[in-house]
Amino acid sequence: MNKEKVLDSNQLATVAANLLNQGILEAERTNAKRIFRELEAKRRVSLTTLKMEDGGTVRMDLSLDAAAFNGTLNFSAWRDGVMALVAQLADDLRAEKSLPVFKPIESADALSTEEAGLNLIGCVGATTHDGTVNTLMLGIRPDPAKPIVTLRLVYVDPTQFASESSSS
Repeated sequence: MNKEKVLDSNQLATVAANLLNQGILEAERTNAKRIFRELEAKRRVSLTTLKMEDGGTVRMDLSLDAAAFNGTLNFSAWRDGVMALVAQLADDLRAEKSLPVFKPIESADALSTEEAGLNLIGCVGATTHDGTVNTLMLGIRPDPAKPIVTLRLVYVDPTQFASESSSS
């Protein structure tokens, strides 16, 4: 049986938060560091294979876009960002907020293979290291031809989330 199953953004965020928590935050430090080194080298990492209700399987991969990271990315800063993102996802999901989904605004021709079909979940994990703020978002990209879903950790410009302070 090969039926297509559609999950809403909250269901996808729940699966992703659980996988990130188990695969990175609860993993042995050496395994988490190995994953970070692979991601830092711009390679995708296979997190797990999920068995679906219909008996089919979906491979869940992880990738990283650190182009907008401020400062020098290291394991501790990355892990803190993942922890902040997972915590915010958990808070929003517990509060039963409907998580919005954003798509890249570039033209389809300008998007890389990793960005094409990417859906960013409207939840941000913010961290501060040495006075520098970084914001991490979760992107989800289903492969159009294979049973693979890539979770993409995307650092985004934190200034777009800064609120203007009132001077009055």
